[in-house]
Amino acid sequence: AWMLLRSLETLQIRMERQQANAIKVAQFLDEHPMVERVYFLGEGGEVSDKSRQIYQEQCLGPGAMISFDIKGNEQIAFAFLNKLKLFKLAVSLGSTESLAEHPATMTHWSIPKEEREKNGIVDSLIRLSVGIEDIDDLTADLKQALDKLAL
Repeated sequence: AWMLLRSLETLQIRMERQQANAIKVAQFLDEHPMVERVYFLGEGGEVSDKSRQIYQEQCLGPGAMISFDIKGNEQIAFAFLNKLKLFKLAVSLGSTESLAEHPATMTHWSIPKEEREKNGIVDSLIRLSVGIEDIDDLTADLKQALDKLAL
C-alpha cells in the first residue's frame, strides 16, 4: 500500500510526460517510410470512429500506447525489435521506461492466427509503451532501427 501511495504522488506528471512523448513518437512514426500505419488515439494515429468517440467522451488524453504496422513481415518486425537500443523488449507494458513488443508472438501467441489477423494482430504489428525518457533519444532510437531496415 505504501508503494502504491508513493507512486500516486507522481502519476499525473509521469502520465503528462508519457503522453507528450507518445504524441511525438506517433507523429514521427507516421512520417517514416518504413511504417505502413500508426494506431494511436492522439495526433499522428489512426483509430476507428467508435474508438475515437469513446476516447473523446471518456478520456483526458491519448495515453502512451502506440501500435504500428511496419512495412514487411514478421522477419522485418523482429529485425526492427532487435535493432532497438533504448526501447526494451517486454511483454508487460506501461512502465516509465519505453518498451516494445511483437503481439503476434508475445501477448497474443495463444490465439489462432486467423482470429488474430481478423482483429488486426498481424505479423507486422509492433506495440510500443512510450516512457518518460528524452523525446530526442526515443525518436533517435526508433529512427536508427527503422533506417537500418531500409538499407
